[in-house]
Amino acid sequence: MARQQGASAELVEAMQDRGGGAATEALARLEPSWRAALEYADVVHRSGHDVSDELYHRLAAAWDPGQIVEITLVIGMTEYFNRFNDSLRVEPTR
Repeated sequence: MARQQGASAELVEAMQDRGGGAATEALARLEPSWRAALEYADVVHRSGHDVSDELYHRLAAAWDPGQIVEITLVIGMTEYFNRFNDSLRVEPTR
């Protein structure tokens, strides 16, 4: 979906594999608002209780409340679908 919205192959690879090197460089070139959103997604993936005040303030400085709701909704729905499909052994479609 990111590629369909104009993300480079390098950026998509960086988001999928945060292992350093080119991935780290691609993420470092993102605007601070997008870096905050990706960090937020990583933290929410672990637990919504782990979102620090500092991270939320960076997110709120870059995105309006409606956008934060939408970002959180996308994170939550992605988590839901992944857990649902993984639990039922649903194979991804190509």
